Amino acid sequence: MESVAYPDNKPTTCSAELVGFTGLQPATDPGATSPSFDLILHIDNGHDFYIRHDGGDVAVSYAGVPLARGRTPSFEMAYKEARAQPVKATSAGVGVPEDLFRLMTEERKWGVAQLRIELGLAWDTFTCDVDLDGQNRVSECYRPTLEQN
Repeated sequence: MESVAYPDNKPTTCSAELVGFTGLQPATDPGATSPSFDLILHIDNGHDFYIRHDGGDVAVSYAGVPLARGRTPSFEMAYKEARAQPVKATSAGVGVPEDLFRLMTEERKWGVAQLRIELGLAWDTFTCDVDLDGQNRVSECYRPTLEQN
């Protein structure tokens, strides 16, 4: 948080970028594979101090249904440093449940399909809603509150 005593101290912020995905087909398809998502987390340490991140969970879901999980690697960031961190989220399951696939297909036709990415980063929890299709696959992340859930 910004404070009167330390006006240059800003919170850590991040955004998530979807750079690729596979396995978004019905689980009943003969060639169905596990959903997998390639992400880049853009992290900006706005603090006036170093932060250390020991690795955290990343969850990718669609319409509240979990699709894949991953982990961010451990890293340290100097004060005011920014970085891009690649992350891969995968699933042990095969394909997407039939009802969810139908919903996803309809929403993709309308250009409104979004993945929800939830991640733990240092001592913060972030949520990002990333467009599945289209040009802009980067989303600013926010800290979830009870009102947003």
